[in-house]
Amino acid sequence: MRINFTYILPIFLLTLTLLSCSEPADTLRIYEQEKMMMGTVMKIKAVAEGDAEEKTQEAFDAAFQEIAELESELSEWQPASPVSEINRYAGEKRIQVPDAVVTVTEKALEIAKLTGGAFDVTFKPIGRLWNVKERTSPPPADSIKRVLRLVDYKQIELDTLRNTLFLRKTGMEIGFGGIAKGYAAFRAGKVLEQHDINNYIINAGGDLYVKGKKGDRRWTSGIQNPEKEQQKTLLAFSILKACGIATSGDYESYFIHEGTRYHHIIDLATGYPARGVKSVTVFSEDPAKADAYATAFFILGHEKALRIVEQDPSLAFILIDDKDTMLRSPNIEEFIRQ
Repeated sequence: MRINFTYILPIFLLTLTLLSCSEPADTLRIYEQEKMMMGTVMKIKAVAEGDAEEKTQEAFDAAFQEIAELESELSEWQPASPVSEINRYAGEKRIQVPDAVVTVTEKALEIAKLTGGAFDVTFKPIGRLWNVKERTSPPPADSIKRVLRLVDYKQIELDTLRNTLFLRKTGMEIGFGGIAKGYAAFRAGKVLEQHDINNYIINAGGDLYVKGKKGDRRWTSGIQNPEKEQQKTLLAFSILKACGIATSGDYESYFIHEGTRYHHIIDLATGYPARGVKSVTVFSEDPAKADAYATAFFILGHEKALRIVEQDPSLAFILIDDKDTMLRSPNIEEFIRQ
């Protein structure tokens, strides 16, 4: 499969309303390619000088191969993956895992601790129970209470010296869906850089990892309006430094029951969909952190998210609450210019 390329003058639209444009430059081209991976569309877009199709294709092939290898290690949907084995033997034995599982689990546990469990990779039993794509009414309260007993990141036993992972309770399951795409984008970006491609965007199903520029202009992006019947782009901005950008919203996966919207972002403190927020976009130099904190901040809300950013200024966010008020962390201008 050959990559597509074009001169840099046209405008492109990606999932987060990503726009690319530049001053006229006859030799500057954008190359892009996409594949279905990790349960979503993974897109890579890169800027290169002149006719660099062969070189760029080689870099893209290597980056997609990196994502494929990570998918085989981090997916809970592939029966032969280490994560699937961990889940099968929950409460029974420790499982030897590859470095990627150790790294992502370490990140996930750190974020779980800082967010008081708002982000928790042991969420899978409650996520399966809700399954908003197929439900038309909420699950019974006793079922929610029962599966919540299996959701507790403190029951993950990770041995970083021996590379083993153990879930202490039978029936527990982990899933890296809220962090793995960001981590894969980061790793794919490093592969591109090893091939001397330093100006690129990796779009992991709507979560972005952006680095460099396109000519002498910065990459630009935008935030989608949570109210779909209104204008699609609510806010546009240019990106000032390499960072991951991830959005969580209540408008993608949900069902309506008796006039109430039940979406897929579950507050693990209650077992029900989080309330008070419509969308959160998180910026971080680490795209895995952007991915995970987008979920956590949606659940925690503005004030608690602000306190976390005070502790970790490598994060910034833009939050839209249920009153349609747009709230920004004070450090947002370090990441973007509106």
